[in-house]
Amino acid sequence: MTDAEIIENGRSLFLSAQNLRRSAPDLDALLDSLWEVVEAEYFGPIEDLGDEDSDDHGWISTGYAYNAAVLARGKKGKPLKQPIGSLTFIVRLCSTGEVEDESAHWPWLDQACLIVGWHGSDTPDDYWEIGNFEPTDENVANIAHAGSGLWAWAPDGEYYSHFFAIPIFALRNEHDLKKYALRPLKALFDSENPVAAAPDVLKDIPALQPPTR
Repeated sequence: MTDAEIIENGRSLFLSAQNLRRSAPDLDALLDSLWEVVEAEYFGPIEDLGDEDSDDHGWISTGYAYNAAVLARGKKGKPLKQPIGSLTFIVRLCSTGEVEDESAHWPWLDQACLIVGWHGSDTPDDYWEIGNFEPTDENVANIAHAGSGLWAWAPDGEYYSHFFAIPIFALRNEHDLKKYALRPLKALFDSENPVAAAPDVLKDIPALQPPTR
């Protein structure tokens, strides 16, 4: 490595760390209000299923995941213990390691983003994890673009669960969080056919699309 390359690499690391430091307060404020808004305005009673971070790196966590079960409502709207699905929000800053499968051409591999995922009533106890979005052989074989920025886990071509991803800097405030993440999530979660609903629900949303080649 030449002296110029050493200096340039150090400058790149400095800028990356500085950008993360500057972004941290906005990310904290965004996520602090997330579940409160989800429960109060969109889904009603939820049950915390725990958080996850990519703790395999000492200097930085490459992603943070937040999971909750959506609970059924009984008479007079009283929450029941019966889950009718699950919600997952993942702040993905970068990959956890080197690319395992070079055939992966996913838009979140080079974009810091909020991944918004869910499982329906057929699998209410399951939820997305940070590792599901890494370009491993298994993930590449099972993740498919269902159209209009909607993605799915699709073993054998059958859509099992869904998600979409929003560039993190599109979410500048609570208004953007509602418009670009929570409203479309609610509409797709409630839909009997999310794939058919996606063109209308996501048409004005900056959902990440497959890259053009």
